[in-house]
Amino acid sequence: MTTMLGRRKEPAPLLLRLPPLIRHGIYRFINTPLDLDQPSPDKFHGLLLSCRDIYAEAAALLYSANRFVLHYTDPGSLEPLLALTAPALSSLATLKIVLNQASCHQRTRDYYFQDCCLYRSNFRSPPCGGIHPHQHQRPLLSSAPEGNDDPLAAAQALLGEWRAAASHLSPHITPRRLELSLVCDIDPQHEKAVDLANSALEPLGLFPLLRSCHIRLCKTPDSRLRQAAQDAVLQSYGISTPYLKPTSPKATFVTLPRELRLRILELTDLVTPNKEVWWSRQDSKYLWSDAGGCLDCLQNTWSHCQFFECWYRTITYKRTRTGPFVGCFCRRRHAAFSATCTCWAPPGPALFLVCHALYRDAQLVFFSANRFIVHDFQSSLPWALPCAASGMLRQDYPYKRLAASQFLQEVIPTHCIAYLRFLELVFPPYLPPTWPQTDHPAMRDWRETVGWLRDKINGPALTLRLVGAGISYNTPEHYAETITVAEGDMIYRSYMDLLQPLKQLTEGPGGLARFYADLPYPWQWTEESENHWRGENGEEWRDDKKRVLKKNAERRVMGDRYDRLYANGKEEPGQSLWQHVFYQHV
Repeated sequence: MTTMLGRRKEPAPLLLRLPPLIRHGIYRFINTPLDLDQPSPDKFHGLLLSCRDIYAEAAALLYSANRFVLHYTDPGSLEPLLALTAPALSSLATLKIVLNQASCHQRTRDYYFQDCCLYRSNFRSPPCGGIHPHQHQRPLLSSAPEGNDDPLAAAQALLGEWRAAASHLSPHITPRRLELSLVCDIDPQHEKAVDLANSALEPLGLFPLLRSCHIRLCKTPDSRLRQAAQDAVLQSYGISTPYLKPTSPKATFVTLPRELRLRILELTDLVTPNKEVWWSRQDSKYLWSDAGGCLDCLQNTWSHCQFFECWYRTITYKRTRTGPFVGCFCRRRHAAFSATCTCWAPPGPALFLVCHALYRDAQLVFFSANRFIVHDFQSSLPWALPCAASGMLRQDYPYKRLAASQFLQEVIPTHCIAYLRFLELVFPPYLPPTWPQTDHPAMRDWRETVGWLRDKINGPALTLRLVGAGISYNTPEHYAETITVAEGDMIYRSYMDLLQPLKQLTEGPGGLARFYADLPYPWQWTEESENHWRGENGEEWRDDKKRVLKKNAERRVMGDRYDRLYANGKEEPGQSLWQHVFYQHV
Protein backbone atom coordinates (compact mmCIF):
# COMPACT_ATOMS: atom_id res chain seq x y z
CA MET A 1 0.00 0.00 0.00
CA THR A 2 1.39 3.39 -0.96
CA THR A 3 0.46 6.95 -0.10
CA MET A 4 -0.08 9.85 -2.52
CA LEU A 5 3.61 10.76 -2.10
CA GLY A 6 4.62 7.28 -3.07
CA ARG A 7 5.80 6.24 0.38
CA ARG A 8 4.77 2.89 1.72
CA LYS A 9 2.79 3.12 4.98
CA GLU A 10 4.06 0.65 7.56
CA PRO A 11 1.32 -1.48 9.11
CA ALA A 12 0.50 -0.67 12.71
CA PRO A 13 2.18 -2.92 15.28
CA LEU A 14 0.10 -5.91 16.21
CA LEU A 15 -0.34 -4.59 19.76
CA LEU A 16 -2.01 -1.41 18.50
CA ARG A 17 -4.49 -3.44 16.48
CA LEU A 18 -5.91 -4.86 19.73
CA PRO A 19 -8.82 -3.09 21.45
CA PRO A 20 -7.69 -0.43 23.98
CA LEU A 21 -9.09 -2.40 26.91
CA ILE A 22 -6.97 -5.44 26.05
CA ARG A 23 -3.86 -3.29 25.47
CA HIS A 24 -4.27 -1.72 28.89
CA GLY A 25 -4.64 -5.16 30.43
CA ILE A 26 -1.32 -6.18 28.89
CA TYR A 27 0.38 -3.03 30.15
CA ARG A 28 -0.91 -3.63 33.66
CA PHE A 29 0.20 -7.26 33.58
CA ILE A 30 3.84 -6.44 32.91
CA ASN A 31 4.08 -3.40 35.20
CA THR A 32 4.79 -3.67 38.94
CA PRO A 33 5.10 -1.11 41.75
CA LEU A 34 8.44 0.61 41.37
CA ASP A 35 11.16 1.63 43.76
CA LEU A 36 13.14 4.49 42.23
CA ASP A 37 16.13 3.35 44.31
CA GLN A 38 16.10 -0.03 42.57
CA PRO A 39 14.35 0.38 39.20
CA SER A 40 13.49 -2.67 37.11
CA PRO A 41 13.50 -1.37 33.51
CA ASP A 42 13.69 -4.85 32.01
CA LYS A 43 9.96 -5.32 32.60
CA PHE A 44 8.80 -2.30 30.64
CA HIS A 45 11.80 -0.59 28.99
CA GLY A 46 11.50 -2.51 25.73
CA LEU A 47 7.81 -1.73 25.53
CA LEU A 48 8.50 1.99 25.86
CA LEU A 49 11.00 1.85 22.98
CA SER A 50 8.76 -0.06 20.58
CA CYS A 51 7.05 2.96 18.99
CA ARG A 52 5.82 6.46 19.76
CA ASP A 53 2.12 5.49 20.08
CA ILE A 54 2.80 2.58 22.43
CA TYR A 55 5.18 4.76 24.43
CA ALA A 56 2.45 7.37 24.97
CA GLU A 57 -0.04 4.77 26.17
CA ALA A 58 2.34 2.68 28.25
CA ALA A 59 4.13 5.62 29.88
CA ALA A 60 0.87 7.23 30.94
CA LEU A 61 -0.24 3.97 32.52
CA LEU A 62 3.20 3.29 34.01
CA TYR A 63 3.28 6.53 35.96
CA SER A 64 -0.40 6.60 36.87
CA ALA A 65 -0.86 2.97 37.96
CA ASN A 66 2.37 2.38 39.91
CA ARG A 67 3.55 3.56 43.30
CA PHE A 68 6.97 5.19 43.14
CA VAL A 69 9.21 5.18 46.21
CA LEU A 70 12.52 6.98 46.72
CA HIS A 71 14.78 6.70 49.79
CA TYR A 72 17.48 9.31 50.42
CA THR A 73 20.72 7.70 51.56
CA ASP A 74 23.56 9.84 50.23
CA PRO A 75 23.98 13.17 48.42
CA GLY A 76 22.56 12.77 44.94
CA SER A 77 19.92 10.22 46.01
CA LEU A 78 17.14 12.44 44.68
CA GLU A 79 18.53 12.58 41.14
CA PRO A 80 16.04 9.96 39.85
CA LEU A 81 13.31 12.54 40.50
CA LEU A 82 15.15 15.05 38.33
CA ALA A 83 15.22 12.50 35.49
CA LEU A 84 11.43 12.29 35.27
CA THR A 85 10.11 14.04 32.16
CA ALA A 86 7.19 16.46 32.01
CA PRO A 87 4.82 13.90 30.42
CA ALA A 88 5.76 11.35 33.08
CA LEU A 89 5.19 13.83 35.88
CA SER A 90 1.82 14.86 34.49
CA SER A 91 0.70 11.21 34.79
CA LEU A 92 2.36 10.56 38.15
CA ALA A 93 -0.24 9.41 40.70
CA THR A 94 1.57 8.04 43.77
CA LEU A 95 4.98 9.10 45.09
CA LYS A 96 6.63 8.46 48.45
CA ILE A 97 9.85 10.24 49.36
CA VAL A 98 11.73 9.06 52.44
CA LEU A 99 14.29 11.74 53.25
CA ASN A 100 15.15 10.20 56.61
CA GLN A 101 13.70 7.25 58.52
CA ALA A 102 14.56 6.71 62.17
CA SER A 103 12.11 3.80 62.11
CA CYS A 104 11.63 2.18 58.74
CA HIS A 105 9.09 2.87 56.08
CA GLN A 106 9.41 -0.40 54.22
CA ARG A 107 10.22 -0.54 50.56
CA THR A 108 7.32 -1.51 48.34
CA ARG A 109 7.79 -5.27 48.08
CA ASP A 110 10.85 -6.15 50.13
CA TYR A 111 9.13 -7.64 53.16
CA TYR A 112 6.12 -9.66 54.12
CA PHE A 113 5.42 -7.52 57.18
CA GLN A 114 4.38 -4.12 55.83
CA ASP A 115 3.18 -2.36 58.93
CA CYS A 116 4.36 0.12 61.53
CA CYS A 117 7.97 -0.47 62.48
CA LEU A 118 7.32 0.41 66.12
CA TYR A 119 4.55 -2.20 66.31
CA ARG A 120 7.14 -4.96 66.12
CA SER A 121 8.57 -3.98 69.50
CA ASN A 122 5.86 -6.03 71.21
CA PHE A 123 5.35 -9.78 71.39
CA ARG A 124 2.95 -10.02 68.46
CA SER A 125 5.44 -9.48 65.63
CA PRO A 126 9.08 -10.25 64.88
CA PRO A 127 11.47 -7.46 65.94
CA CYS A 128 11.97 -4.88 63.23
CA GLY A 129 15.76 -5.12 63.19
CA GLY A 130 15.61 -8.85 62.65
CA ILE A 131 13.63 -8.46 59.41
CA HIS A 132 15.35 -5.49 57.82
CA PRO A 133 18.54 -4.46 59.64
CA HIS A 134 20.63 -1.41 58.69
CA GLN A 135 17.66 0.55 57.37
CA HIS A 136 17.18 2.80 60.39
CA GLN A 137 18.88 6.19 60.22
CA ARG A 138 19.68 8.67 62.95
CA PRO A 139 17.07 11.46 63.14
CA LEU A 140 18.07 14.69 61.47
CA LEU A 141 19.84 17.09 63.87
CA SER A 142 20.95 14.27 66.17
CA SER A 143 24.68 14.23 66.75
CA ALA A 144 26.75 11.73 64.79
CA PRO A 145 28.44 9.03 66.92
CA GLU A 146 31.88 10.46 66.13
CA GLY A 147 30.75 14.00 66.81
CA ASN A 148 32.69 15.28 63.79
CA ASP A 149 29.87 16.21 61.43
CA ASP A 150 27.71 19.29 61.80
CA PRO A 151 24.17 17.79 61.99
CA LEU A 152 22.48 21.09 61.14
CA ALA A 153 24.64 21.63 58.05
CA ALA A 154 24.05 18.06 56.88
CA ALA A 155 20.30 18.42 57.34
CA GLN A 156 20.22 21.73 55.47
CA ALA A 157 22.17 20.18 52.60
CA LEU A 158 19.64 17.34 52.37
CA LEU A 159 16.73 19.76 52.37
CA GLY A 160 18.46 21.82 49.69
CA GLU A 161 18.36 18.77 47.42
CA TRP A 162 14.70 18.23 48.33
CA ARG A 163 13.81 21.84 47.40
CA ALA A 164 15.57 21.43 44.04
CA ALA A 165 13.68 18.20 43.37
CA ALA A 166 10.35 19.77 44.35
CA SER A 167 11.05 22.72 42.03
CA HIS A 168 11.54 20.27 39.17
CA LEU A 169 8.46 18.19 39.98
CA SER A 170 5.84 20.74 40.90
CA PRO A 171 5.30 22.64 37.60
CA HIS A 172 4.30 19.44 35.80
CA ILE A 173 2.13 17.74 38.44
CA THR A 174 -1.53 17.50 37.43
CA PRO A 175 -3.73 19.14 40.10
CA ARG A 176 -5.50 16.68 42.41
CA ARG A 177 -3.89 13.66 40.74
CA LEU A 178 -0.85 13.04 42.97
CA GLU A 179 -0.83 11.21 46.31
CA LEU A 180 2.38 12.38 48.00
CA SER A 181 3.98 10.80 51.08
CA LEU A 182 6.91 12.48 52.83
CA VAL A 183 8.97 10.97 55.66
CA CYS A 184 11.59 13.18 57.30
CA ASP A 185 12.33 12.10 60.88
CA ILE A 186 13.81 14.90 62.98
CA ASP A 187 15.23 14.85 66.49
CA PRO A 188 12.47 16.62 68.48
CA GLN A 189 14.86 17.55 71.29
CA HIS A 190 17.00 19.83 69.13
CA GLU A 191 16.30 23.56 69.47
CA LYS A 192 16.06 23.89 65.69
CA ALA A 193 13.66 20.96 65.26
CA VAL A 194 10.58 23.05 64.42
CA ASP A 195 12.55 25.36 62.11
CA LEU A 196 13.96 22.38 60.24
CA ALA A 197 10.50 20.80 59.99
CA ASN A 198 9.16 24.00 58.42
CA SER A 199 12.06 23.94 55.95
CA ALA A 200 11.21 20.36 55.01
CA LEU A 201 7.55 21.27 54.49
CA GLU A 202 8.13 24.53 52.62
CA PRO A 203 8.67 22.87 49.20
CA LEU A 204 5.19 21.37 49.41
CA GLY A 205 3.84 24.88 48.82
CA LEU A 206 5.22 24.68 45.27
CA PHE A 207 2.92 21.80 44.35
CA PRO A 208 -0.62 22.23 43.03
CA LEU A 209 -3.46 20.80 45.09
CA LEU A 210 -2.84 17.14 45.88
CA ARG A 211 -5.22 14.18 45.78
CA SER A 212 -3.85 12.96 49.10
CA CYS A 213 -0.93 13.77 51.38
CA HIS A 214 0.80 11.93 54.23
CA ILE A 215 3.61 13.47 56.31
CA ARG A 216 5.78 12.13 59.12
CA LEU A 217 8.33 14.34 60.88
CA CYS A 218 9.37 12.20 63.85
CA LYS A 219 9.16 8.50 64.70
CA THR A 220 7.74 9.31 68.14
CA PRO A 221 4.81 11.61 68.94
CA ASP A 222 5.60 15.31 69.31
CA SER A 223 2.80 17.85 69.42
CA ARG A 224 4.71 20.66 67.68
CA LEU A 225 5.90 18.52 64.77
CA ARG A 226 2.54 16.80 64.44
CA GLN A 227 0.82 20.20 64.22
CA ALA A 228 3.26 21.30 61.53
CA ALA A 229 2.53 18.11 59.57
CA GLN A 230 -1.22 18.60 59.95
CA ASP A 231 -1.08 22.21 58.74
CA ALA A 232 0.95 21.21 55.68
CA VAL A 233 -1.43 18.36 54.78
CA LEU A 234 -4.50 20.57 55.08
CA GLN A 235 -2.92 23.28 52.97
CA SER A 236 -2.02 20.68 50.32
CA TYR A 237 -5.76 20.07 50.01
CA GLY A 238 -6.47 23.79 49.78
CA ILE A 239 -7.85 23.91 53.34
CA SER A 240 -6.73 26.90 55.41
CA THR A 241 -5.89 26.18 59.02
CA PRO A 242 -8.58 27.64 61.28
CA TYR A 243 -6.29 29.76 63.42
CA LEU A 244 -5.01 31.64 60.36
CA LYS A 245 -8.46 33.13 59.87
CA PRO A 246 -9.67 35.95 62.13
CA THR A 247 -12.62 34.93 64.27
CA SER A 248 -15.68 37.07 64.75
CA PRO A 249 -15.86 38.53 68.26
CA LYS A 250 -19.63 38.18 68.19
CA ALA A 251 -19.72 34.38 67.97
CA THR A 252 -17.22 32.14 69.74
CA PHE A 253 -17.41 28.66 71.14
CA VAL A 254 -17.62 29.94 74.69
CA THR A 255 -20.61 32.18 73.85
CA LEU A 256 -22.65 29.16 72.71
CA PRO A 257 -25.26 27.78 75.13
CA ARG A 258 -23.62 25.35 77.56
CA GLU A 259 -25.80 22.46 76.44
CA LEU A 260 -24.52 22.89 72.88
CA ARG A 261 -20.91 23.22 74.03
CA LEU A 262 -21.18 19.96 75.96
CA ARG A 263 -22.65 18.12 72.96
CA ILE A 264 -19.79 19.36 70.80
CA LEU A 265 -17.17 18.35 73.38
CA GLU A 266 -18.66 14.85 73.47
CA LEU A 267 -17.49 14.49 69.87
CA THR A 268 -13.88 15.33 70.74
CA ASP A 269 -11.09 13.11 72.05
CA LEU A 270 -12.29 13.73 75.61
CA VAL A 271 -14.34 10.55 75.14
CA THR A 272 -12.30 7.43 74.41
CA PRO A 273 -13.52 5.14 71.59
CA ASN A 274 -14.52 2.46 74.10
CA LYS A 275 -15.67 5.06 76.66
CA GLU A 276 -13.43 3.51 79.28
CA VAL A 277 -10.53 5.02 81.26
CA TRP A 278 -8.25 3.02 83.59
CA TRP A 279 -6.25 4.13 86.61
CA SER A 280 -3.97 2.25 89.00
CA ARG A 281 -1.48 3.33 91.62
CA GLN A 282 1.38 1.73 89.63
CA ASP A 283 0.72 3.91 86.59
CA SER A 284 -0.44 7.01 88.48
CA LYS A 285 -2.05 8.33 85.30
CA TYR A 286 -5.12 7.77 83.17
CA LEU A 287 -4.83 4.92 80.69
CA TRP A 288 -7.03 3.52 77.93
CA SER A 289 -6.96 0.27 76.03
CA ASP A 290 -5.48 0.08 72.55
CA ALA A 291 -4.82 -3.65 72.82
CA GLY A 292 -7.85 -4.58 70.81
CA GLY A 293 -9.74 -1.43 69.94
CA CYS A 294 -13.37 -1.11 70.91
CA LEU A 295 -15.61 -3.83 72.31
CA ASP A 296 -17.45 -4.34 69.00
CA CYS A 297 -14.17 -5.19 67.27
CA LEU A 298 -13.09 -7.58 70.01
CA GLN A 299 -16.34 -9.48 69.58
CA ASN A 300 -16.06 -9.47 65.78
CA THR A 301 -12.89 -11.15 64.55
CA TRP A 302 -13.62 -10.13 60.96
CA SER A 303 -13.13 -6.45 61.61
CA HIS A 304 -10.53 -4.18 63.09
CA CYS A 305 -11.23 -1.07 65.09
CA GLN A 306 -11.32 2.16 63.10
CA PHE A 307 -9.80 4.00 66.07
CA PHE A 308 -6.52 2.06 66.38
CA GLU A 309 -3.66 0.90 64.13
CA CYS A 310 -4.68 2.68 60.93
CA TRP A 311 -1.95 0.88 58.97
CA TYR A 312 -3.64 -2.45 59.76
CA ARG A 313 -7.01 -1.54 58.29
CA THR A 314 -5.78 -2.22 54.76
CA ILE A 315 -5.19 -5.88 55.65
CA THR A 316 -7.87 -8.55 55.90
CA TYR A 317 -7.87 -11.29 58.51
CA LYS A 318 -5.74 -13.38 56.09
CA ARG A 319 -3.20 -10.51 55.79
CA THR A 320 -4.17 -10.02 52.15
CA ARG A 321 -3.86 -6.33 51.44
CA THR A 322 -7.05 -4.79 50.13
CA GLY A 323 -5.57 -1.45 49.12
CA PRO A 324 -2.23 0.29 48.51
CA PHE A 325 -0.02 0.53 51.58
CA VAL A 326 1.53 3.97 51.94
CA GLY A 327 3.34 3.22 55.19
CA CYS A 328 2.52 4.18 58.75
CA PHE A 329 1.61 7.84 59.17
CA CYS A 330 -0.27 7.26 62.44
CA ARG A 331 -0.52 10.29 64.69
CA ARG A 332 -0.61 8.07 67.77
CA ARG A 333 2.72 6.43 67.03
CA HIS A 334 4.57 9.25 65.26
CA ALA A 335 4.69 13.01 64.82
CA ALA A 336 2.70 12.61 61.62
CA PHE A 337 -0.54 13.49 59.94
CA SER A 338 -2.59 11.80 57.24
CA ALA A 339 -6.25 11.89 56.30
CA THR A 340 -6.17 8.07 56.36
CA CYS A 341 -5.38 8.03 60.08
CA THR A 342 -8.48 8.14 62.28
CA CYS A 343 -6.72 6.65 65.30
CA TRP A 344 -7.78 7.99 68.65
CA ALA A 345 -5.22 9.87 70.72
CA PRO A 346 -5.64 11.36 74.19
CA PRO A 347 -6.64 15.02 74.28
CA GLY A 348 -3.92 17.57 74.75
CA PRO A 349 -4.09 20.33 77.35
CA ALA A 350 -5.54 22.89 74.94
CA LEU A 351 -9.20 22.29 75.83
CA PHE A 352 -8.39 22.72 79.52
CA LEU A 353 -6.38 25.93 79.10
CA VAL A 354 -8.61 28.13 76.93
CA CYS A 355 -10.59 29.62 79.77
CA HIS A 356 -12.18 28.67 83.09
CA ALA A 357 -15.61 27.99 81.56
CA LEU A 358 -14.25 25.61 78.90
CA TYR A 359 -12.05 23.96 81.53
CA ARG A 360 -15.12 23.06 83.59
CA ASP A 361 -17.03 21.90 80.51
CA ALA A 362 -14.15 19.64 79.46
CA GLN A 363 -13.96 18.13 82.94
CA LEU A 364 -17.69 17.44 82.96
CA VAL A 365 -17.55 15.63 79.59
CA PHE A 366 -14.41 13.64 80.46
CA PHE A 367 -15.65 12.33 83.79
CA SER A 368 -19.28 11.80 82.84
CA ALA A 369 -18.95 10.28 79.36
CA ASN A 370 -16.31 7.65 80.21
CA ARG A 371 -16.40 4.63 82.48
CA PHE A 372 -13.66 4.86 85.12
CA ILE A 373 -11.97 1.61 86.10
CA VAL A 374 -9.75 1.80 89.20
CA HIS A 375 -7.41 -1.18 89.59
CA ASP A 376 -6.16 -1.83 93.10
CA PHE A 377 -2.75 -3.00 91.90
CA GLN A 378 -2.06 -2.98 88.17
CA SER A 379 -4.16 -2.22 85.10
CA SER A 380 -2.02 -3.78 82.37
CA LEU A 381 -2.32 -7.23 84.01
CA PRO A 382 -5.30 -7.04 86.38
CA TRP A 383 -4.54 -10.45 87.88
CA ALA A 384 -0.93 -9.58 88.75
CA LEU A 385 0.08 -9.57 92.44
CA PRO A 386 2.57 -7.37 94.32
CA CYS A 387 5.99 -8.92 94.80
CA ALA A 388 8.64 -8.16 97.39
CA ALA A 389 12.14 -7.13 96.38
CA SER A 390 13.26 -10.74 96.71
CA GLY A 391 10.73 -11.77 94.06
CA MET A 392 8.59 -13.68 96.56
CA LEU A 393 4.87 -12.94 96.70
CA ARG A 394 3.92 -10.74 99.61
CA GLN A 395 1.87 -12.35 102.37
CA ASP A 396 0.27 -9.13 103.58
CA TYR A 397 -1.51 -6.20 101.97
CA PRO A 398 1.39 -3.88 101.07
CA TYR A 399 -0.34 -0.48 101.08
CA LYS A 400 -1.76 1.82 103.73
CA ARG A 401 -4.80 2.64 101.63
CA LEU A 402 -6.77 1.11 98.78
CA ALA A 403 -6.23 2.45 95.27
CA ALA A 404 -9.92 3.43 95.24
CA SER A 405 -9.36 5.69 98.26
CA GLN A 406 -6.29 7.21 96.68
CA PHE A 407 -8.12 7.85 93.40
CA LEU A 408 -11.15 9.46 94.99
CA GLN A 409 -9.29 11.66 97.46
CA GLU A 410 -6.04 12.48 95.66
CA VAL A 411 -6.46 12.06 91.91
CA ILE A 412 -9.87 13.17 90.72
CA PRO A 413 -10.69 16.81 91.58
CA THR A 414 -13.24 16.82 94.39
CA HIS A 415 -15.83 18.82 92.44
CA CYS A 416 -15.55 16.27 89.58
CA ILE A 417 -16.69 13.34 91.73
CA ALA A 418 -20.28 14.43 91.13
CA TYR A 419 -19.65 14.12 87.37
CA LEU A 420 -18.91 10.38 87.58
CA ARG A 421 -21.56 8.17 86.00
CA PHE A 422 -19.83 4.77 86.17
CA LEU A 423 -17.12 3.73 88.63
CA GLU A 424 -15.67 0.22 88.74
CA LEU A 425 -13.28 -0.90 91.49
CA VAL A 426 -11.15 -3.91 90.53
CA PHE A 427 -9.14 -6.13 92.88
CA PRO A 428 -6.66 -8.77 91.70
CA PRO A 429 -6.97 -12.38 93.00
CA TYR A 430 -4.96 -11.69 96.13
CA LEU A 431 -3.80 -14.74 98.04
CA PRO A 432 -5.74 -15.22 101.31
CA PRO A 433 -3.15 -13.59 103.64
CA THR A 434 -2.78 -10.66 101.23
CA TRP A 435 -6.39 -9.49 101.43
CA PRO A 436 -6.61 -6.58 103.92
CA GLN A 437 -8.53 -7.53 107.05
CA THR A 438 -10.88 -5.44 109.20
CA ASP A 439 -8.22 -3.71 111.34
CA HIS A 440 -5.74 -3.14 108.51
CA PRO A 441 -4.94 0.58 107.97
CA ALA A 442 -6.21 0.32 104.40
CA MET A 443 -9.62 -0.91 105.57
CA ARG A 444 -9.89 1.78 108.23
CA ASP A 445 -9.02 4.38 105.60
CA TRP A 446 -11.61 2.84 103.24
CA ARG A 447 -14.39 3.31 105.78
CA GLU A 448 -13.35 6.94 106.27
CA THR A 449 -13.19 7.52 102.50
CA VAL A 450 -16.71 6.21 101.93
CA GLY A 451 -18.04 8.40 104.73
CA TRP A 452 -16.31 11.42 103.20
CA LEU A 453 -17.66 10.47 99.76
CA ARG A 454 -21.31 10.43 100.80
CA ASP A 455 -22.08 14.08 99.97
CA LYS A 456 -19.66 14.31 97.03
CA ILE A 457 -21.34 11.90 94.59
CA ASN A 458 -24.37 12.41 92.40
CA GLY A 459 -25.91 9.18 93.65
CA PRO A 460 -29.01 8.92 91.41
CA ALA A 461 -26.75 9.21 88.33
CA LEU A 462 -23.93 6.90 89.49
CA THR A 463 -23.43 3.18 88.89
CA LEU A 464 -20.85 1.51 91.13
CA ARG A 465 -19.43 -1.95 90.51
CA LEU A 466 -17.04 -3.98 92.66
CA VAL A 467 -15.08 -6.60 90.73
CA GLY A 468 -12.62 -9.31 91.70
CA ALA A 469 -10.31 -10.18 88.81
CA GLY A 470 -10.22 -13.83 87.87
CA ILE A 471 -7.46 -15.88 86.37
CA SER A 472 -6.75 -16.72 82.73
CA TYR A 473 -4.85 -19.44 80.94
CA ASN A 474 -1.52 -17.60 81.33
CA THR A 475 -1.69 -16.68 85.03
CA PRO A 476 1.01 -18.23 87.29
CA GLU A 477 0.34 -21.62 88.84
CA HIS A 478 0.26 -20.36 92.43
CA TYR A 479 -3.05 -18.62 91.72
CA ALA A 480 -4.70 -22.03 91.70
CA GLU A 481 -2.95 -23.59 94.67
CA THR A 482 -5.22 -25.38 97.12
CA ILE A 483 -6.28 -23.32 100.16
CA THR A 484 -7.97 -24.21 103.42
CA VAL A 485 -11.54 -23.34 104.37
CA ALA A 486 -10.16 -20.90 106.95
CA GLU A 487 -8.21 -19.11 104.24
CA GLY A 488 -11.37 -18.89 102.13
CA ASP A 489 -13.05 -17.34 105.18
CA MET A 490 -10.34 -14.64 105.20
CA ILE A 491 -11.15 -13.70 101.61
CA TYR A 492 -14.89 -13.63 102.37
CA ARG A 493 -14.37 -11.33 105.38
CA SER A 494 -12.40 -8.93 103.19
CA TYR A 495 -15.27 -8.91 100.69
CA MET A 496 -17.70 -8.01 103.46
CA ASP A 497 -15.41 -5.30 104.84
CA LEU A 498 -15.27 -3.72 101.38
CA LEU A 499 -19.04 -3.90 100.94
CA GLN A 500 -20.30 -2.82 104.37
CA PRO A 501 -19.31 0.89 104.16
CA LEU A 502 -20.92 1.20 100.73
CA LYS A 503 -24.35 0.72 102.25
CA GLN A 504 -24.38 4.33 103.43
CA LEU A 505 -24.03 5.47 99.79
CA THR A 506 -27.43 3.95 98.97
CA GLU A 507 -29.39 5.44 101.85
CA GLY A 508 -31.91 8.22 101.28
CA PRO A 509 -33.19 9.83 98.09
CA GLY A 510 -29.67 10.77 96.98
CA GLY A 511 -28.38 7.20 97.14
CA LEU A 512 -26.66 5.21 94.41
CA ALA A 513 -28.69 4.45 91.32
CA ARG A 514 -27.15 1.01 90.88
CA PHE A 515 -24.59 -1.23 92.53
CA TYR A 516 -23.25 -4.51 91.17
CA ALA A 517 -20.75 -7.07 92.44
CA ASP A 518 -18.70 -9.55 90.43
CA LEU A 519 -16.56 -11.48 92.91
CA PRO A 520 -14.89 -14.90 92.62
CA TYR A 521 -16.21 -17.57 94.97
CA PRO A 522 -13.76 -17.29 97.91
CA TRP A 523 -13.64 -21.05 98.62
CA GLN A 524 -13.24 -22.13 94.99
CA TRP A 525 -9.69 -23.42 95.59
CA THR A 526 -10.40 -25.49 98.68
CA GLU A 527 -9.98 -29.24 98.24
CA GLU A 528 -13.72 -29.86 98.61
CA SER A 529 -14.62 -27.21 95.98
CA GLU A 530 -12.02 -28.52 93.56
CA ASN A 531 -13.58 -31.96 93.77
CA HIS A 532 -16.97 -30.43 92.97
CA TRP A 533 -16.14 -28.24 90.00
CA ARG A 534 -13.71 -30.68 88.44
CA GLY A 535 -16.37 -33.37 88.45
CA GLU A 536 -19.53 -33.77 86.42
CA ASN A 537 -21.54 -30.52 86.14
CA GLY A 538 -18.63 -28.74 87.83
CA GLU A 539 -18.97 -25.49 85.92
CA GLU A 540 -22.68 -25.28 86.76
CA TRP A 541 -21.86 -25.83 90.43
CA ARG A 542 -19.21 -23.09 90.41
CA ASP A 543 -21.43 -20.65 88.50
CA ASP A 544 -24.26 -21.25 90.96
CA LYS A 545 -21.97 -20.51 93.93
CA LYS A 546 -20.79 -17.30 92.30
CA ARG A 547 -24.37 -16.28 91.46
CA VAL A 548 -25.45 -16.70 95.10
CA LEU A 549 -22.43 -14.68 96.29
CA LYS A 550 -23.27 -11.92 93.80
CA LYS A 551 -26.87 -11.71 94.94
CA ASN A 552 -25.91 -11.59 98.62
CA ALA A 553 -23.26 -8.92 98.03
CA GLU A 554 -25.59 -6.67 96.05
CA ARG A 555 -28.42 -7.10 98.54
CA ARG A 556 -26.01 -6.30 101.38
CA VAL A 557 -25.30 -2.89 99.82
CA MET A 558 -28.65 -2.04 98.22
CA GLY A 559 -30.92 -3.44 100.93
CA ASP A 560 -34.59 -3.14 100.04
CA ARG A 561 -33.67 -1.45 96.77
CA TYR A 562 -31.98 -4.59 95.46
CA ASP A 563 -35.06 -5.83 93.62
CA ARG A 564 -35.18 -2.64 91.55
CA LEU A 565 -31.84 -3.50 89.96
CA TYR A 566 -33.39 -6.28 87.90
CA ALA A 567 -37.08 -5.32 87.94
CA ASN A 568 -39.04 -5.27 84.68
CA GLY A 569 -36.34 -7.05 82.70
CA LYS A 570 -33.51 -4.71 83.67
CA GLU A 571 -30.03 -6.09 83.08
CA GLU A 572 -26.63 -5.30 84.49
CA PRO A 573 -24.37 -3.23 82.20
CA GLY A 574 -22.06 -5.41 80.15
CA GLN A 575 -18.55 -6.34 81.17
CA SER A 576 -15.98 -3.61 80.88
CA LEU A 577 -13.47 -3.82 78.06
CA TRP A 578 -10.52 -4.79 80.26
CA GLN A 579 -12.13 -8.16 80.99
CA HIS A 580 -12.49 -8.96 77.30
CA VAL A 581 -8.95 -7.82 76.55
CA PHE A 582 -7.14 -9.72 79.30
CA TYR A 583 -9.21 -12.88 79.63
CA GLN A 584 -10.32 -13.56 76.07
CA HIS A 585 -7.78 -11.92 73.77
CA VAL A 586 -4.45 -11.92 75.59
